[in-house]
Amino acid sequence: MQSDAAEHLCEMFLFGPLTVLDARGINRTPKAQKSRALLALLALAPRGSRSRVWLRDKLWSDRGEEQASASLRQALLDVRKSLGPLADRLLVADKHTVTLDLSRMRVDALDLLHQMSDRTRQATFDAREVDGEILEGLDIGDPEFEDWLTLERQLWRSRFENAAAPRDLTPAREPLRPAPSQPMRGVAAKPADASNGAGTQPSRPGWTVALTPPLVLGTPENAGYLPQRLNELLAKLLLEGGDISVSDLGYRAAQTATAGSGGDSGTMGAVHLAVSTSYTFSPHEIHATINLHRVADQSLVWIDSATLDRRAVEGGDASQAFALTNQAIEEIRRWFTLQPAFKPDSTRETMFGAVNAMFRLSRPDLDAAERTLRTLIARNEAPQAYAWLAFLLTFRVGQRFSPDTLATIEEAQLLARRAVEIDGNNAVTLALVGHVHSYLFGEYDTASRLFERAIKINPAQVLGWDLYSMLHAYAGQPEKGLALANWGRHLGAHSPHRYYFDTSLCINAALAGQHDVAIAAGEQALFDRPDFNSLLRYLVSSYAHKDDMATARRLLDRLTVVEPDFSIGALIDTRYPIIQTKGGSDLIAGLLKAGVKKN
Repeated sequence: MQSDAAEHLCEMFLFGPLTVLDARGINRTPKAQKSRALLALLALAPRGSRSRVWLRDKLWSDRGEEQASASLRQALLDVRKSLGPLADRLLVADKHTVTLDLSRMRVDALDLLHQMSDRTRQATFDAREVDGEILEGLDIGDPEFEDWLTLERQLWRSRFENAAAPRDLTPAREPLRPAPSQPMRGVAAKPADASNGAGTQPSRPGWTVALTPPLVLGTPENAGYLPQRLNELLAKLLLEGGDISVSDLGYRAAQTATAGSGGDSGTMGAVHLAVSTSYTFSPHEIHATINLHRVADQSLVWIDSATLDRRAVEGGDASQAFALTNQAIEEIRRWFTLQPAFKPDSTRETMFGAVNAMFRLSRPDLDAAERTLRTLIARNEAPQAYAWLAFLLTFRVGQRFSPDTLATIEEAQLLARRAVEIDGNNAVTLALVGHVHSYLFGEYDTASRLFERAIKINPAQVLGWDLYSMLHAYAGQPEKGLALANWGRHLGAHSPHRYYFDTSLCINAALAGQHDVAIAAGEQALFDRPDFNSLLRYLVSSYAHKDDMATARRLLDRLTVVEPDFSIGALIDTRYPIIQTKGGSDLIAGLLKAGVKKN
C-alpha cells in the first residue's frame, strides 16, 4: 500500500467493525450486513477480485443459483449506492467477476500484511497496536461465510503470533505406524467406493493387476508394518491414476482366474499382471524387492529393489522405499501400453491417454485431453476427470491459451469443487484441486490443507509433493519449495512426466536465487519439452542473472516463437501469483535484462 493518503479515494477498516471513509471523512459504509461482507470478501481477495460464483457460494450458499445471482446483483447495487461518486472508480463488475480496485484505496489489513512481510520492520511490529478483531460483529448467518470468517480470524491470529517469521506451509512427515493385521484397504475384487481411501474407480480399459501377499525373510520385529504398508501404497498409487483395476487375489487364484474362460463374471475379469514384494530383514538393513510377473506364463516382466536403513524404518520412516513403489507403478503402466493385446480401443477414451496428452502441453494435445476428460465426465465414468480437467485449465491460463481467462478460471473453480465432493479421498484429486486453489485463486491456506490431506492419504504420491512445492513458490517461500521439489523429483524420477517435476525444481531454484540449480534442472526439462513457454521464461531470466546473455537471448528467441506477444505486461495480465513476491521481482528483472519488452 502507498503511504500518501491523498492518492487514495477512501480508507477501509477491517479490524473492528467494518468501516469505509472517503477522503473527506464521510462514512461510505453499506448498511446491509451482506453488502459489508461482500466488500470484506473483495478486500481480502487476491488482487481484490473474485468470481461471481465464488461470492454467491460464500454469501448465499443456501439458495438456488438464480436467486443467489439476483441477491448478488442487489448487494452490488447497495455497495454502489453507499460508495456514491466513488463507485465507478472503485468497483468493476462483469458477467464473471467482481473486482475492487485496491490501488485506489487504503485497507488497514493490507497495510498490516505489508508491514509483516517487510523484513526491515518485522522486529518492531507489535500486534497489540491492532485495534479490535477482524470484521468484528459481522454476522450474516451463512455457514459458508462463517467458515471463511472463522478461518480468516484464525489466520490473522497466527500471523500476529508469528509476525517475525513466515508461516511454515510444509507438512510434517507423519511416521508410518504399524498396520493392523487385516485385509488391505483400497484393494478389492470389485470396484471400490469412495470410502476405501483411494476414491471411486472409473470405468477401465480392462487392465487388471493382482497384488500378492508379501514374502518376509528374517526377523521384522519393530519394522513388521513395512510389507503391508508398502503393498497398501502400491494399491493406492494404482487406483489413484485411473484405468487400472486392482485385485488382492493370491498368485494361484490369479492363475486360476486367467486360465479359465476369461474370469468369473462376478469378478473384475482376467488378471494380467501380478505384483510380488519380498523383504529380507538383517540387523541394520532391509532389502525390499518388487517383481512384476505376467500371469499367463509366469514370466518375469520387471524386477528392482532398494536397501533401506532399518533404524529409520523402525522409527516409522519408510520414505526411502517410495521411489521404488513409484517406479513399479510406471513399469506397470508402460507394460500395458506396450502390449498390443491390452491397448484400449482407439474409440474408447481413457484417463491414461488424457493425462499423457495433457502433459505434452501443445494446444492440439490440450484440446484432445480436454475432449477426452469431458467425455469421461459426461459418461460418469471417471471421478478423477473433474480434477484433471480443472488442472488442465490452469495450463490454459498459465500459457495464455484461453480466449476468455475469467470464464476459464470460473469453470476451474466449479470443477475443483465437484471433484472434492465426489472423490475427496483420492490423493491425486486433492493435489490437483490444491493446485487450482493456489495457482488460480491465491487461496494458500485452503490449498495447504488439501495438500496436507493428499500427503497424509498417500505420502508416496509424487503430485502431492511437487504441486505443494509450487504453492511455496507462489507464497514467496521458494527455499522451502525447493526442498519439496527435490523430493518430488526424486519420487518421480521414472515418471514419463519427469520434465514437469524438473520444471518445479527449476522455478523454485530460480525464485530462490539459486540460478545454477535452476539452469541444470531447467535444461533437463527442456530436453523433453523444448517448447514449454513457462520453462523458457525462467531459463531466460536465470541465464541473464548469470550474465550469459548469448544463451539468454537464444532461449528468448525460442520463447518468442512459442509466445510471439510475450511481454512483462502480458505476464502480469495472466495474474501469475509469483509476480507479487521477491522472487517474482527477480524473475522480471532477469527477463528485462535479457531484452523482454515491458508491454
